[in-house]
Amino acid sequence: MEINIDKSLIKAIRTGSVIIGSNRTIDAADKADVKLVVLASNCPEDVRNKIENSNVPVLNYKGTGMDLGPVCGKPFSIAAMAILDPGESDLLSAQ
Repeated sequence: MEINIDKSLIKAIRTGSVIIGSNRTIDAADKADVKLVVLASNCPEDVRNKIENSNVPVLNYKGTGMDLGPVCGKPFSIAAMAILDPGESDLLSAQ
């Protein structure tokens, strides 16, 4: 079954716990119990490498940061975000 990533992200933000932003996501991936990291297609390579080296599951979002920001209800670009608790979202099954 194909899930709608955008709808799943919205539900995770509303009902779960997420961290938005590259630096905060990198820190969380190193320290916290991160279930999943979502990276925009245009995420900077250095950020992508740091997150991928921290051995957390990564979901590569097909859109850019300019697409991911509004999906998350933010008026700015989002290159990386960490899902600490997916809430009622089925986002973890998208890996």
